Amino acid sequence: MGKNPSSVVLVLVCSTLFLVPSVSSLPNGIDTGTTGGNGCFCHGAQTEDVTPSLAVVGDVGAIVEGDSYALEVSLTGGPAEAGENYGGFLVSVDSGSFAAPDADVAVDGDEATHTTAGNDQRSWQIEWTAGSADVAEFTLRTNSVNGDGGSTGDQWNMATFYLNADGSITQTLIGPAARIDDATMQTGENVIILSCILLMGVLSFLSVSKKSRGRRGEF
Repeated sequence: MGKNPSSVVLVLVCSTLFLVPSVSSLPNGIDTGTTGGNGCFCHGAQTEDVTPSLAVVGDVGAIVEGDSYALEVSLTGGPAEAGENYGGFLVSVDSGSFAAPDADVAVDGDEATHTTAGNDQRSWQIEWTAGSADVAEFTLRTNSVNGDGGSTGDQWNMATFYLNADGSITQTLIGPAARIDDATMQTGENVIILSCILLMGVLSFLSVSKKSRGRRGEF
């Protein structure tokens, strides 16, 4: 029994589209290498009810390249503090590097996050060494967790902070929105292009095949 050409086309296209990567929850929000900067999707919904905060500790009149500064990151809002593990954060910076002043924080170059020991709080101190006297951009993600061991009821938010040369800070909240990292977006676009090329090839083949059968019927 011959197959319906339309069915063949449909199967080929649908099979190809299954290759498009889906956007799903990520296991944690402690590494922008795995989250793609997307935030903390495993901790409930992003909401403006959670307010991230970043501040320089003490009086700073100017940022000097190579000098180190104590920063406090914190959050307010979200579920009430209860049980254990009710707070977390991830901060990254576009210049300079971080250091951990205590066991509550872990650092990896230009990123800092809470540790298991630092889960039972909603404020942390980190040390930042200025890479230059120019404006430094900090992206802070904070989790407000209800401590029940699951993701239901947890909330999170993101904000960008700009530490200026005079030591002042300006802030921009990142509103709740679905985010797809650049690599995922590029892969999806490539697969769609490949699907279109494949579809055009199949349709061209079917068109030629149909014409060929028509010519044979004339003899």
